[in-house]
Amino acid sequence: MTKQETSLQIIDPEQLAKIADLQVLARTVVEGVMPGLHRSPHSGSSIEFAQYRPYTQGDDLRNVDWKLYGRTDRLHIKQYQEETTLRCTLLLDCSASMDYASAGLTKFDYARMLVACLAMLLHRQRDAAGFIAYHKELLQYIPPLSNALHLRRIFVELDNLEPQGTGDTAGALHYLGDVLKPRGMVVLVSDLLHPMDEMIEHLKSLRARRHDVVVLQISDPAEQTFPFDKSATFIDAESGDEQYAVPEAVRDNYLRNRREHFDSIRRECLAHEIDIAEFTTTEPLDRALHFFLQHRNHALIRSSLKSRRAEGGGR
Repeated sequence: MTKQETSLQIIDPEQLAKIADLQVLARTVVEGVMPGLHRSPHSGSSIEFAQYRPYTQGDDLRNVDWKLYGRTDRLHIKQYQEETTLRCTLLLDCSASMDYASAGLTKFDYARMLVACLAMLLHRQRDAAGFIAYHKELLQYIPPLSNALHLRRIFVELDNLEPQGTGDTAGALHYLGDVLKPRGMVVLVSDLLHPMDEMIEHLKSLRARRHDVVVLQISDPAEQTFPFDKSATFIDAESGDEQYAVPEAVRDNYLRNRREHFDSIRRECLAHEIDIAEFTTTEPLDRALHFFLQHRNHALIRSSLKSRRAEGGGR
């Protein structure tokens, strides 16, 4: 097996699902597809020392000032002017619609693996990762932090989640807007099968509070094509409503309604500088990770430029 084939096997979602431990899974993906990443787009030999901060568990020991430790008997980390830390909160939709799978993985299984990998990636970048799980109610909120014990807590919570009930994405976003400090990042992982108006308003509100926002839409391939060829009774996973349908008679109308719904969401998101992309449960996870990483680096650059402008205006 070639190195490229091995890499593809590592990031294939069905292969990954065989790994029971989410932390091991996430580490495997991040180490397999993100070698040599720097935690800041400004890193390099020319960065300038700014200050010290106390050591916290999970910090890289290579950044400890051992000479200072010898004088004070306390561990401190060197920080630099170009050192950037992102506070990112990951939202996972745990509603019953996420439990669908036409074959292989459910949308929820895929989304949970993706959130685990994003949390690990943030930790490796030494960013602060937070987590929200929700359906009709808020199931869990873990504020953004950047130490190893905190990361482990996110994995434990991910392991204990099951999709059920109706979804209230707007409510989760509203809660998040009340508890987050400005200038962070919010990543929503959902199938977006909810009424859009209120959800969009809360996404816009987060942007107005100077958060960068990324929406990762998770879809099953069958939802994109409606490949069914036999008459059947279709059951709404969240409401329990049943609808008997002949696929040939409803396919065009279903696909048109689906396209219009998601096109409307994308237009609203892009109009308010909210990045959005769709991923299916059969796609390797690296595409979603690279999409996130590209947005993260752009966000850090924008934040750095704004800070420099503010400093220049103050002089």
